[in-house]
Amino acid sequence: MKYNVGILGGGPAGYSAAFEAAERGLSVVLFEKEDIGGTCLNRGCVPTKYLSHTAELFAGLTKLGKYGISVSDGKIEPILMRKTNYEIILKLRKGLQQKLEQQKIVIVGSKGKIVDRHHIIAEDKKYDVENIIIATGARTTPPFIEGAITTDELLKLDYVPEYLKIIGGGVIAVEFADIYSKLGSHVTMCLRSDRLLRKFDKEISVSVTQYLKKHGIQIVANCSMEQMKTNGNEVILSAIGRTANTQDIIVEEAGLDVSNGIIVDSNGRTNIPGIYAVGDVVKDNVQLAHVAMEQGRRAIRTICGEMEFEPFAIVNCIYMQPEVAVVGLSEAEARGKGIPVVSGKQVMSANARTVIATEERGFIKIIAQSDSGIVIGAQLMCERASDLIAELALAINQKLTVDDLLNSVRPHPSYCEAITDALWTLKGKLQ
Repeated sequence: MKYNVGILGGGPAGYSAAFEAAERGLSVVLFEKEDIGGTCLNRGCVPTKYLSHTAELFAGLTKLGKYGISVSDGKIEPILMRKTNYEIILKLRKGLQQKLEQQKIVIVGSKGKIVDRHHIIAEDKKYDVENIIIATGARTTPPFIEGAITTDELLKLDYVPEYLKIIGGGVIAVEFADIYSKLGSHVTMCLRSDRLLRKFDKEISVSVTQYLKKHGIQIVANCSMEQMKTNGNEVILSAIGRTANTQDIIVEEAGLDVSNGIIVDSNGRTNIPGIYAVGDVVKDNVQLAHVAMEQGRRAIRTICGEMEFEPFAIVNCIYMQPEVAVVGLSEAEARGKGIPVVSGKQVMSANARTVIATEERGFIKIIAQSDSGIVIGAQLMCERASDLIAELALAINQKLTVDDLLNSVRPHPSYCEAITDALWTLKGKLQ
């Protein structure tokens, strides 16, 4: 049988491409040698967010007295935590597998290798395909410190480390620092640079740093190799990024450069006609599951003859408490591009829902072009930021103005009404 599309990888990029193809009536064969759902479902986003939720519930026990609730004997059961985490992953994985099968997507449970632009081989069987999508994702960059473990290994621990040293200052490092600090670990973060979250707006970086320090996390900037080593009673987590999974996915004779991630155009096309690459395997790509999912869908649309796509605003989130979410341009980035901008900011200490739920600081900041009022960016550090940001991402994608957004009435009391407050501040600066 000849398939319209052959997909290497069953993570977010791969299964999203498969669903899009099936909905358009294309026949699909998907190759995944490990678990369907990829890193995100099995070893990344989902299990980490379970831990984050659990850690927040545990930390919240000490705050219940504020609400007139008395709780005693609060303790952590790491083995039960791990069991529940696995059960959630398994339930989601089974649901995803079932949906793929219902869509008549053929799943091959072994690694596929591209022989040429129309053939994939897996376990000595050759599959004929019209188009190929490489969605093999990325893997954790190996530690450079002896004895350090990766996030994959940390998630398998059946105990909470008494002392945890984290090498890295990006999103993954911050999330694990927040989680394990709440679970009772003494956490130290060793940064190879001068500050946390270098790719984020500086106000976000400073606010997150202040929050982590307030909760007892030690942050050491510009760490030396000696400082990164264990003192004997620490678990060392290496959170220094991810590397594209390009090894042994295509024969050398095919002529595709896969050395440091695959180079593609805006539609996911490689230099070989009929072969596409999407998600974390792409060179210099933003390694986020939701970005990979959209790229997978767009590759299928390109195969179907849809060639022109508008760029989409990329949302980046940090799942801590309070959450962080950013989209579009920061003020500094906009000015660096020569765009005149103004911003409106609302602190969450004036928001009723926030005051009820937490004592943590937070804010919503929205950025617009000063000449047109078009919204071009937002930075949020507040409760439910990962949900609230969707409205602002849509506004950026649709080139909506401050006035357009003010035409929407948001409920009271709610977290999202702080968006309205920030918009009114912004409108005052535009007049």
